[in-house]
Amino acid sequence: MSEQTHNVVGGQAAVGHLVQAGEIGAVHIHEARTLVHHPSFELPPEKAYFVDRTEEQHRITAAAVPAGEGTRPRILAVSGLGGVGKTALCVRAGHQLADRYPDGAHYLDLDEYRREGVPDLAAVLTDLLSSLGVEREWLRRDFRGLVRQFWDRTRGKRLLLVVDNARTAAEVEPLLPASARSLVLTASHGPLYDLGPAAEELALAPLGPEHTADLLRLLLGDRHAAADPAAVEALAALCDGLPKAAEVAGGLARKHPHRSLAELADRLTADLHRRGSAPVEAVWDTALAELGPDAARLYHLLPECPGPFAVLPTAAALLGRDLLDTEDALAELRTAGLLDHHDGGYRQHALVRGHARRTGHTADPDGTGRAAARARLLHWLRRQCARADLLTAGPRATVQAELPPLPGVPDADLGPAKADALRWMEANRHALYGAVGLAHDSGRDEDAVALAESLWTHFLDHPRHADATDAFRTAVVAADRTGHLPARVRTRDLLARPLWEQGCFDEAAAAVEQACALATLLDDGHEHRRLAGSAIDFRGQFALARGEAAAARGEDEAAHRDFAAARADFTAARQIQQEIGNAYGAALQTYQLAKTATAAADPAAAADLFAAARTEFAALPGRERMTARTSFGLARALRQLGRHEEAEPLLTEALTAATTRGSSYDEARIRTELAELADATCHPTAAARHRSRAAALRAEKG
Repeated sequence: MSEQTHNVVGGQAAVGHLVQAGEIGAVHIHEARTLVHHPSFELPPEKAYFVDRTEEQHRITAAAVPAGEGTRPRILAVSGLGGVGKTALCVRAGHQLADRYPDGAHYLDLDEYRREGVPDLAAVLTDLLSSLGVEREWLRRDFRGLVRQFWDRTRGKRLLLVVDNARTAAEVEPLLPASARSLVLTASHGPLYDLGPAAEELALAPLGPEHTADLLRLLLGDRHAAADPAAVEALAALCDGLPKAAEVAGGLARKHPHRSLAELADRLTADLHRRGSAPVEAVWDTALAELGPDAARLYHLLPECPGPFAVLPTAAALLGRDLLDTEDALAELRTAGLLDHHDGGYRQHALVRGHARRTGHTADPDGTGRAAARARLLHWLRRQCARADLLTAGPRATVQAELPPLPGVPDADLGPAKADALRWMEANRHALYGAVGLAHDSGRDEDAVALAESLWTHFLDHPRHADATDAFRTAVVAADRTGHLPARVRTRDLLARPLWEQGCFDEAAAAVEQACALATLLDDGHEHRRLAGSAIDFRGQFALARGEAAAARGEDEAAHRDFAAARADFTAARQIQQEIGNAYGAALQTYQLAKTATAAADPAAAADLFAAARTEFAALPGRERMTARTSFGLARALRQLGRHEEAEPLLTEALTAATTRGSSYDEARIRTELAELADATCHPTAAARHRSRAAALRAEKG
């Protein structure tokens, strides 16, 4: 039976009527659910105008001949400079050949699935399998299962796939149909050598001057182009064989039909020689000159946005206008070919971004406009990050206050649940971590400290140590510049954890000792005592981590000393939190003592302490995350004590909480523990399933 089977009688798939015996004497007749899949042809429309590439099209047509027996499809890899027309060629060829592939033609832009430079291939396969007729409820849940399901669905099929914006062969390999009767066209900036000797490479060169002029004539219209052939030739030379540049130049000329092509060509030529930039940048200069005031100012300000893309509210914060005006400016930039919109965000190509930055310095030589834009942007990002952290982690002590809304720019929609807020932070992590450095470089040190504080919970659930170390180290410098004592304590504690988790124990030791020394200078106020207790807690966490590392190396005496130091610090910190009436802080120290008992191989003490911490957290509102983490610790201690039946429901509870919250880190370690429990209870299949999922999460999320 396949994933399309819905009715089963006697163990066999049945189509027609299904007979059920609900009770003696009663027969219920159900109409069978008939599923009919029609092949999908999902190639985007061709470009309106296309010139030359005759030889390349012949090569693609030749590649469309079936490879014969086997399961590997024919592959033709098109590579070349950005803007040279790779996608246009593949799409055009795909439409011409679609009739040869009756089982479907599909277009996959890997950049639409890319996160941190890596495409989510599971999401690609999910969409592709849906297009191939697999209903959502029948899709496999793990990446390897999706790959196998794709092989099964494509075996022997005649499919055409266009895979755009591939960067490596590893990104393409899982998407290859299991059929020699299929054809795969890939488009990439460089050759994909690792696709194997069967893959045919096609390096796409720029158009020649004659064909570039032909394209411009089509874009301009015969009558307009015929009026000044020499100007067309001049424009073609400036476009230097890039169809994208020709499209921008042609669009500008059509936008202003009363301006002569000679004037446009003269202006482009003057810009090129004066600036010494690439021909396509001259086109961008001209496009910039044609923008309205808001669009031109936004173009110059977008490079100030940290991260690879901007969203509408961040663009509005930069521009200092409302969402409607900003959306109009963004639309104008897109129309001018100076901005792209992908995956919910507005992106400037790296070369365009450089051009925008250089021309922005010319338009705002003293930098006052850019400084004001950065201040607005940091205000918005700082507020949203603090809101998301509050929703995710609940109320906690911070050394920087939350900012009011930015006038004219609405807050981000963080969703109704904690998991939604965490997902928002994950989706915008590049901008948020980058904003710490932007704030520091802009002299806005309080913003840098506040952003780092609000990123703490996100780091715990999605520990990307390189990003966190850079951001928290920058926050330490910013805090020192402010001279604000609580900020100097807090930022050193934030920095210490990613350091010790990377094995940088000397630098982490210096950070926690400095934090504790600075904490002794705080007064006896409630919040300052709470912060002092937190500094001692961090020093205890560091000692625990160093002791675990020593134990792993077999250095038992050093481990024993560190575990004793950790217990002393956690006990002292718990006493401080109890004295000031901070129930959450006291519960947290009970949890830390339980972790220390686990590390010291004392599961009985660990079980008692985790159980106590779990009770304390469960009594506090909004502390489901820590309740789940204590459930995990308690379950692990119970497993080590052989109390398997008690451990299993606790792990299930912790896993549900982690997946709901979207914490890949917690899910991976809980599944690893579930695998250990399955081994102990003689369930090897379950153990393998949990280990596979944990490994996939670590590979995907790092």
